Amino acid sequence: MNSTPAKGSPEEKAAMLAWLDDVADQLGIDRDEERALVGEILQLTSTVAHDRSRPAAPVTAFLIGLAAGRAGTDPTELIAAVRERAASGGKTED
Repeated sequence: MNSTPAKGSPEEKAAMLAWLDDVADQLGIDRDEERALVGEILQLTSTVAHDRSRPAAPVTAFLIGLAAGRAGTDPTELIAAVRERAASGGKTED
């Protein structure tokens, strides 16, 4: 039987990090780089989910990763800019 760790528990965090390490390995992403961004991405998705749209949260993270990958840049600045926009209540359409 596969039991799910309690929400917010150390076991849940360990399971998340193990999963992310596996995915990083599969995608050829350095684990240190992946680990450095986990907190920022979780803050981003929380802000988007609470201030904009819950379903938009994971897609926003994906779009930032896609943009950063295509540009060959560090996603940190993109994460901060999008998180600020989401939290500010600024206009979402141009």
